[in-house]
Amino acid sequence: MTAFDVASHTGPAAWLDSEGYRRGIELAVAHPEVEPDAIASMVALPADATADGCSPATMVAEIQRAARRGWLDVSYDSPAFAGLNKLVAWALSAGGVEADYTPFFEVGHGTDYERLDRAFERIGCGYEPVCGGAPHRVEPREAATALGRVLATLGVPVGDPNTLTTLPAYLSECPDSLRRAFAYTYLNSRDRAATAPAPERNSPAFRRALAAFLTRTVDGTVTILDGAVFVTGIEGRRP
Repeated sequence: MTAFDVASHTGPAAWLDSEGYRRGIELAVAHPEVEPDAIASMVALPADATADGCSPATMVAEIQRAARRGWLDVSYDSPAFAGLNKLVAWALSAGGVEADYTPFFEVGHGTDYERLDRAFERIGCGYEPVCGGAPHRVEPREAATALGRVLATLGVPVGDPNTLTTLPAYLSECPDSLRRAFAYTYLNSRDRAATAPAPERNSPAFRRALAAFLTRTVDGTVTILDGAVFVTGIEGRRP
């Protein structure tokens, strides 16, 4: 996942037609500590172009935040991707990414916090309770919207999942260890909810892809019933 992947997935494609914008993204990755305004002054960013409250200059700053955290161009065998992979699974099963790209994660007990601690430690970030939000809901303490853009690029829907939501594409090519970590993170988080996660409820394509994925990945019997995926016969759950 490159900076251009994030920029094109979470910003208007028309921005990428601007040579100045592409150059700005390149400079943001190469010089994550330089002030965004300084980068903006060096290149010709698209004028008066704003999408979802995000200007090209703001996107440059978001890319810098992601680059400083080491969330871009990470290999599958890196600790950072291991953490991102678990957060993608958690957001799909018991969380999400808000319309402003702030991700959130629901937790239910001490073991959940331990699992979430490990995932956030791997991406070099902390988390905190959502102020005034639902109980046992947390969000990143810093670089929240940058992380949300990364998670969205990896396959988490922004806002409410719909019929187009499907399983993250990288799961078809990543190592088996990441597939298993995704599967057990998804199942561990999902089991606490009274209803199936929104991606399962809202997207038949997601349900089918998830059922096929879990059949290949975990030792258990996978069935689809009443708009939800059920797994039985698993001997214990991995953290």
